[in-house]
Amino acid sequence: MADITLHTSRDAGVTCISNAFIDEYMKDANGEFVKIYLYLLRLLGQDDLDVDISILAEKLDHTERDVKRALSYWEKCNLISLEYNEDNELSGICFLDPHGDGGSVSSGTKEEANLKSASVGTLPKRSEYSLTQMKEFKENNDMNEMLYIIEKYLGRNLTVGDINYIIYWTQDLGFSVDMVYYLVEYCIDKGHPNIKYMDSIALDWASNSISSIEQAKEDTLQHSKAYYNVCKSFGIKNRGLIKSEIEYVQKWSKLELGNDVIEEACRRTIANTNMPNFEYADKILDNWANHKVKTLEDIKAIDEEFKKKYKSNARNTKAISSNNKFNNFTARDYDFNDLEKKLVNK
Repeated sequence: MADITLHTSRDAGVTCISNAFIDEYMKDANGEFVKIYLYLLRLLGQDDLDVDISILAEKLDHTERDVKRALSYWEKCNLISLEYNEDNELSGICFLDPHGDGGSVSSGTKEEANLKSASVGTLPKRSEYSLTQMKEFKENNDMNEMLYIIEKYLGRNLTVGDINYIIYWTQDLGFSVDMVYYLVEYCIDKGHPNIKYMDSIALDWASNSISSIEQAKEDTLQHSKAYYNVCKSFGIKNRGLIKSEIEYVQKWSKLELGNDVIEEACRRTIANTNMPNFEYADKILDNWANHKVKTLEDIKAIDEEFKKKYKSNARNTKAISSNNKFNNFTARDYDFNDLEKKLVNK
């Protein structure tokens, strides 16, 4: 992955935020996108700094897909210009002046920019649905029930604008009712109970021809923090995970173990096998799950118990051997990493 050089079309010796950005752009943008934009502005104050998508994602506790969505969003707002090298890798981000021509967009263009975050390919044109169309939509029992359930998810009544988004997802993007349920659940689980954020995800899925819950689940996993942390812990950089490896990550996510616990299992796997062995890590995590492990402190407690057990066995062996006049061997010192390896391989 190429390094990205940050630069600006205006000379700024300090980190500053334009009033135009605050007044005209920030209020309509997703909060995570604003955070990424502000952090990039901060980085402009550091000389000769190269970053990449993975560094930005790690720093802000996002996935790489989240960062790319934010960059695409701000480019559509004409606040930044993305530059690519000959290998079509993102190599530069140029900040444009919100006061200049690049920052002045018509209301229609700005509306589209607010709704789309990472569009690839052509999507059906969005339009405002009339009250008559909304009434017809609600007369369908499945659709009416879906709106009711979404209101329960959000804990509030849906606005006319909200219903416009939902109709677009089902009628124009072709999402099934179950697909919409999964979209809403996924965004709420991520801490984004915001219809505009849900719409950005829906557009991203549609742009990438994701039309089923199974495809959506695989996509969200591949761009989840768990997937990213496993790849990072195992040192996997130049390839995606194959199907069997993805299945392990899915299983580990269901074990309700923290990311730091999964990272520790990966670290021990590399230490003991010198390779990203998913099966080996899986045995470690199964063992920890059976011991009700939730935190790194729980792992330390298990390690201490493990050491005490084998130290006690060592003392007993030494005592027996010292009382046996026919025994000439010396009691060994135990390598606990080796013992753990043998335990996993049983």
